[in-house]
Amino acid sequence: MVEKFRNIFKGLDERFGYHIADYENTSSEKKSGVSRTSDYPHTIQMWEAHLKGEKFEVLVKGRTIKADSLGLCPIINKENKCWWGAIDLDNYKPDLKELFKKLKSINVPFIPFRSKSGGIHLYIFLKSAVSALLMREKLHSIKHVFGVEKPDRIFPVQKYLDLDKGSAGSWINMPYHNYQNTERYMIKEDGGKATLEEFFKKHEESLITPEQLKKLNCTLEDDWFKDGSPCLQTLASFGIEKGDRSEVLLDMTRYLKLRFPENWENKVSEYNIKFFKPNLSYKEVQSTIGSRNKKDYPYRCDSQHLSKFCNKGQCILRRYGIKSTKGLRNAALGPLSYIRSTPLQWFLGFDGEEVKLTSKELTNQQLAREAATEQRKKTPPKMKQTDWDAAIIELQERATGEDAPEESNPLFKLKEIMKDFCFKSRRSEDRTHIDRKPFVDVKRKMVHFTFDNLFTHLVDEKKWKFSEENTHLFLKKMGGVTREKLHIQGNIKRNVYSVSSVNFEDEPLVPEKIEFFNERKDLF
Repeated sequence: MVEKFRNIFKGLDERFGYHIADYENTSSEKKSGVSRTSDYPHTIQMWEAHLKGEKFEVLVKGRTIKADSLGLCPIINKENKCWWGAIDLDNYKPDLKELFKKLKSINVPFIPFRSKSGGIHLYIFLKSAVSALLMREKLHSIKHVFGVEKPDRIFPVQKYLDLDKGSAGSWINMPYHNYQNTERYMIKEDGGKATLEEFFKKHEESLITPEQLKKLNCTLEDDWFKDGSPCLQTLASFGIEKGDRSEVLLDMTRYLKLRFPENWENKVSEYNIKFFKPNLSYKEVQSTIGSRNKKDYPYRCDSQHLSKFCNKGQCILRRYGIKSTKGLRNAALGPLSYIRSTPLQWFLGFDGEEVKLTSKELTNQQLAREAATEQRKKTPPKMKQTDWDAAIIELQERATGEDAPEESNPLFKLKEIMKDFCFKSRRSEDRTHIDRKPFVDVKRKMVHFTFDNLFTHLVDEKKWKFSEENTHLFLKKMGGVTREKLHIQGNIKRNVYSVSSVNFEDEPLVPEKIEFFNERKDLF
């Protein structure tokens, strides 16, 4: 049982969080105490103590203290991937019937839990790991459904971890503390407390693939708000409160005027009948139409009724979203395309003007804006980084690509340089010169060289810009190149690369994609 629970919540092994309860202060609804992060790995004994509701020992600065419960960061450090994610709704305590209604309507397999503080944690679990970045942006694109503009946290909080630089990640309190009498349980649809065994069964039923995660879309796919702002779609789906109806209709007229410029006024009446129960009166509808004719208001993104359902990352990509709003029209992004070179070359549209970007620039808004300024002589307006990330994720899912010309491939370039380095430039038939120049083994019809010698030649004479690690990777991917130990003299041997002087030029390049060291890898 303990091992099964631990495997479900697998995450950062090298660190853990722990909570020390304040037993003297039990008057407040939110359970008080101290939460800290360790500097060493968690153990199976800690997980067992957590489930049993027993204290466990934690070493802090050379002394041992007693902790009450366990927390974990979902990110696997070396891979920056995660098997699960969570939306923390601790400050949002909805009617459970309404919560489950929303969960059914969006068709996302969230499992709701009571949290330590009495709020709600929504967990999603995967069959295999995805990048922390993808998990974060998908959860950000979903959280607006619950009417909370800024939930306490989205887990994973970070996109990347670097333990060597002190980044231990943010952790979330694990459920089922003291599982036989727990206050941190999976909530059943009738509001009841699920046993640990019931959670195990629900977990198996709710697992989704990375491909299913990528396709999750929590906006209504109907014709009423086709290509419109997600906030209006969501609001119309979950109901419009009586006090907000006239304000909501005013924002709907913005969308209707954009989509139906010829007969938008008639459409206002249709949408009133469809989405407002009871309907607004004829007088109220005509007053709203008159307000729109008097002044063409943009979407009021900061209004109370729209902001809580905001999903700006998707909205800026919609034909009738906020990119149509006067003040933000220059923030319109897309389309996105790429060339399958090494590294990838991206081309992102800014208001119809294409900007060439590296992968690093694409995923970093500031770098992308600087590139756009340099190429277009015009700086795009700044967005929230979360909105940028969400928009890029959306655009990548529909991006188109084409193969790069062979001559732009670094493998091609390196092979051409090696032809000259190994077969045309200064060489030696004396193997003791291997540290200074390629050695020609006439008998075996092979040319041997040290990596250091080649790399110096690349940097000093060919203005090579790739790292040593990436150059090693290119050589590994290149047909006709092998690694071996070369006997020099006596007991002296050298690690060398070897190529055949007979068939090297005829060996094909390995065409598969290359993942660079020390560079941003694919988002998915």
